[in-house]
Amino acid sequence: MIRSLSRGLDIIAIFNKSDSVSASEISKKLKMPRSTVYRILETLIEKGFIYQHSSDRRFRLTQKVSSLSDGYTDEDHMANISRKFLEEFTQEHDWPVTLATISGIDIVVRENTDRQSPFASEQFSIGYRMPILETASGLCMLAHMPTKRQKLILKTLAKTNNDPKKIVNNTAVLEKKLVKILNQGFSVKNRVRRFADLTAISVPIITEEEAVRGALTIRYSRSAIALEQAVAKFVPSLMKTSLEIASRINLHINKQQSLNNKESY
Repeated sequence: MIRSLSRGLDIIAIFNKSDSVSASEISKKLKMPRSTVYRILETLIEKGFIYQHSSDRRFRLTQKVSSLSDGYTDEDHMANISRKFLEEFTQEHDWPVTLATISGIDIVVRENTDRQSPFASEQFSIGYRMPILETASGLCMLAHMPTKRQKLILKTLAKTNNDPKKIVNNTAVLEKKLVKILNQGFSVKNRVRRFADLTAISVPIITEEEAVRGALTIRYSRSAIALEQAVAKFVPSLMKTSLEIASRINLHINKQQSLNNKESY
């Protein structure tokens, strides 16, 4: 990598961790000559990525820096920050865990530990889509989302499926199921697969504004662990992982809002 580009990225990384920085602080942290720091800062100012506030002469990021992440979605960000937590979960429990979000009337796999788990009998690629009502994660997210959005999704699903035997067309049964999931805080779905019968347990990822951002789901062999034991063993750990991911999302949201507020002054 070109040395000046590498140094510039290192400086931007410091800005991402601080509200504001001075040239001397950057020089000290990166063990970089102050003259070099000033040259890079001048270039970043010229390109509109940072500015020097007149009151304290410290440097801060501008909103333009967000253009560096164009095409990088909130779901991508969530997948990125969750990877470490998912890997730690599988290291502790061995079974694969998946992060999924809702897209339209499907759920989409955003991240998983299928390749890290010694017990993953099947592997889902990132971006794999599944029907909402046929997955534990889909049911979990539906149960925890605002009523208005929930009803809109269910109405759309009903229009695309006229089979009276499908649960989406049995309002009373479906509503009872979603209320149960909401009250207990997790969903359970049994799945008959080619090589093994699997059970999936899912918990929601809910941020400060009480928005359901996604769901974490563990898949395990039904013959290996009884459901009651699995719930007692996995649900607390899933919820802990969910809270850790939500906390990181909250920090990101608050930082973006703070940056936007400063840009409006």
